[in-house]
Amino acid sequence: MAGMVSSPDPWVREYSESSRLADDVTSIIGERGSLPQSGPEIMRHTSGILRKITILGRRLDSLEALLSRIPPKLITDKQLHKRQDMLSNMKSRAKLMATSFNMSNFANREDLLGQSKK
Repeated sequence: MAGMVSSPDPWVREYSESSRLADDVTSIIGERGSLPQSGPEIMRHTSGILRKITILGRRLDSLEALLSRIPPKLITDKQLHKRQDMLSNMKSRAKLMATSFNMSNFANREDLLGQSKK
């Protein structure tokens, strides 16, 4: 996939950006263990993670929409299935991240802003 980054294909470009964002979230989640378990620093860190997971979810929705609009003549069935698999794997990864923060259906805006009335 390294050669895909400079591709003029909007789907490949968006996928590469989403993949980098997912890597970033994974890295930030890893750093979380070195922070105090309470206080403003961990809360800021956690809200940053939740925001990025939500952005990743939106990007994956966008990728799905882009994939459904690619004219059949532009890519082969094999390429289409490969992209569907790539997207499915990325969605699974994002769901795992969201699950680790108890985000149902990713975070909604109220949860991110701390205004949830559960």
